[in-house]
Amino acid sequence: METFLLIIIIVLFTAEIAAVFLPFLPDTVFFWAAVLLYYFIDSNAVYSLYFWIGAVLITIIILAADYFSNLYFIKKQGGSNRTIITAVLAMILGTFLFGPLGFIVLPFVLIFLVEFWKSRNKRNSFKLALSSIFAFFASALAKLGMQLFLMIWFFIEIY
Repeated sequence: METFLLIIIIVLFTAEIAAVFLPFLPDTVFFWAAVLLYYFIDSNAVYSLYFWIGAVLITIIILAADYFSNLYFIKKQGGSNRTIITAVLAMILGTFLFGPLGFIVLPFVLIFLVEFWKSRNKRNSFKLALSSIFAFFASALAKLGMQLFLMIWFFIEIY
């Protein structure tokens, strides 16, 4: 039973890492599914209070990372809320239509088109489109680091 449970947890953690780069998957849900599954199935599972508090706080930071990184980089280049909404929708749509590269290419193209249509300024439109890609990767890198930290902490807690 223990081996099967650990395999399920590893699968959930793998899905969590994939979800960092696929915006249509909720990344922190997989971590919490693994934590709670282990807690309720393994009768010897006990997590420290520090783990519970730390995991909740880091989860909140992870959830905020997407929003604030996109907001920061796009607003810094002069983008509007329409630009941010375009970026999010294009990431989701791009992933479904074009696979893994779709969440990079489609947001870039659509943000460029939306901003160019609005301002007729190619240079500014290009900077905004590039900012959205930079924001996504900065956010993904930050989230990946925090999630790997949580996964390692989880294994330290259970062993």
